[in-house]
Amino acid sequence: MDKFYKLVEQVMPIWAFIFLGSILVGVIFAAQLLGVEFLNATLLNPATTRSLHITLMLYGPIMLALSLLPFALFAKDKLDLSDAVEPLKNYFLLWHLFLFMATVSIFLGVQRGLPFYDFAYELNFILAASGIFYIVAIFKMIKRYEVTPLWVKVSKALLFVAPLALLVLMNPTYGQVEKTLIGPHGDNTLGMSFTLIPLFYLMIKLHAKEEFVAKWHIFWIIPLVGYALSVATRIFRGELSYGEEWVYQWLTFAYAPLLIKWCRDAKLTLKETPYLIISIWAFLFVMIQGNILFIPEIRWPFHRNDLIVAHAHVAIGLGIFFMALSVLKYFYKLPQNFMRFWLYVIAIIFVSLSLAGFSEAGFANVDVTSMWWIRLLGGVVAVVGLVYFMVQKINKTRLSLLQLYHLSGFASDGLGAFMLFLFAPLLFSFLGFSFTPYYYLVFGFMGFVGILHLIGVTKEPHFLAFVTSLARLITGTIFLSLFYLGTIDALGLLVGFYDISYALLYLLLRSRLL
Repeated sequence: MDKFYKLVEQVMPIWAFIFLGSILVGVIFAAQLLGVEFLNATLLNPATTRSLHITLMLYGPIMLALSLLPFALFAKDKLDLSDAVEPLKNYFLLWHLFLFMATVSIFLGVQRGLPFYDFAYELNFILAASGIFYIVAIFKMIKRYEVTPLWVKVSKALLFVAPLALLVLMNPTYGQVEKTLIGPHGDNTLGMSFTLIPLFYLMIKLHAKEEFVAKWHIFWIIPLVGYALSVATRIFRGELSYGEEWVYQWLTFAYAPLLIKWCRDAKLTLKETPYLIISIWAFLFVMIQGNILFIPEIRWPFHRNDLIVAHAHVAIGLGIFFMALSVLKYFYKLPQNFMRFWLYVIAIIFVSLSLAGFSEAGFANVDVTSMWWIRLLGGVVAVVGLVYFMVQKINKTRLSLLQLYHLSGFASDGLGAFMLFLFAPLLFSFLGFSFTPYYYLVFGFMGFVGILHLIGVTKEPHFLAFVTSLARLITGTIFLSLFYLGTIDALGLLVGFYDISYALLYLLLRSRLL
């Protein structure tokens, strides 16, 4: 069990940085909508920031934390999770690789214009490969049972049905994924909502103090049959009428009595399981809100379009996010007051965007630009708060000179490469240097060296300092040579001088640091 907890501790900093990045690009997108023009001249154009924000939110740490759910239930059943650690390491590695490649490709303009599926299609093969290791980890645990519990059978069904369901939901023809931007999409809402019901069942079982037996199955069977019928209609007949969309949308009402019944039977309370209860409340809120506003006579006066403003922020930012946290807290101690902080952030964003939507529809007389500025403020508060909680987790120990060397190397190469990826054309123009897209290869190498420095803060500090020094000597010499050949401007001179100097700083003083 200790090995499993240690694995979660190891991946948490990575997840925290990814989540922080997803919020940061969301803040930048909010600023761009307010007319901050200088950002549009870089890789961070509005289409990129929006795509990256959605991709990292939907495929990033939230999804990874949710994948820990079966293992929390295994732990509750007193199983030793040690056998699952190695395949899960590979699962996390490949998923992190997918996120890295998706981020870089989206930055460079590889976008498909879809709301939930905006990365290159080929990257799905990496996700599929990671899923193999996840299935191996699950089955290593399942074989420990002499009698297979019902919840295990549900988990096994999810393992094989979820990829097929995702393909249907995301299919541009049958799933109508592009219509989630313009609506109506009642059948897609029904399908996406249904995917959460088995997860809620497993989470309620996880947090129930006594044995929990699910009842009232008719309330999930009817929506499932309805969704299957809607998919068959799209395949064999074609588009659904608005009336048919309306029927499928309202079938989601069946989830409300089902979840309320389950929570009561499991005796869950807000005090004992706040993250899960708030997640269920958020799910029911957006479901009921969506159903009411699906009626044209009600939606049109409020919104003047087929979308519900701030609907997704509550669905993902509270519903799905708190669902993931209710699982994560089983293995990892969450920061104190984080729940209250995040509720304030989502409240600021939800209220400001909702009022802006009402004003744009003529339902209320509110300055829309002011509401957008408040939304931006909510994002800034989120970024500052997340940084604060991350700093609180850092062990406050005195750093050695070698650790400071690695930290400064990470700041210059790691963070420097990140800033150059984002703003290189703007910075080069300001400094009077010429810029070509080939420099992104250099920035990638810089980022790699920066990552080695970051690892060197806690692991193999001398070895990594020596390796990065050799890399700096080689690249620095090449840049100086290119400068003297006249094939690169004064930037090559600066890079060469800096890299060689930074490498010699360690190589000449390493005997004193040993």
